[in-house]
Amino acid sequence: MLQRILFILLWTPLTHALLWGDVSVRGKSIVFSGDMNDAYHTLETLAKHADMLVAHHAVPKETRGVAAQLHMTPQTIGRIAQKAKVRQVILSHRMLRTIGKERESRIEIRKHYHGKLKFANDLDLYTLQ
Repeated sequence: MLQRILFILLWTPLTHALLWGDVSVRGKSIVFSGDMNDAYHTLETLAKHADMLVAHHAVPKETRGVAAQLHMTPQTIGRIAQKAKVRQVILSHRMLRTIGKERESRIEIRKHYHGKLKFANDLDLYTLQ
């Protein structure tokens, strides 16, 4: 039996050459962030009440300089997730700078956000409830 799935896809350009967007399927909303630092506080608006926020986790909390201008710190991810009231956060785009620092990142994110939080690995699968 062929099923038709209706989805809505919204994209917004960012200054760091990538995009972030919102995919809505069967009443569930998944928001993806690209490389960004959320300097304009736009992600929290797009992610409002999202079922899942897939946020890049490219830098640890102590990041300064250019990397901090291009990427969100764990504190920023937690603040966005809390303000947007998302149901769960999946941390993707993990790099050598953040791999092995999951505990520290979790502590920083938990200062703001207390919902479901997972660190993504290649080929992981996630469900929306």
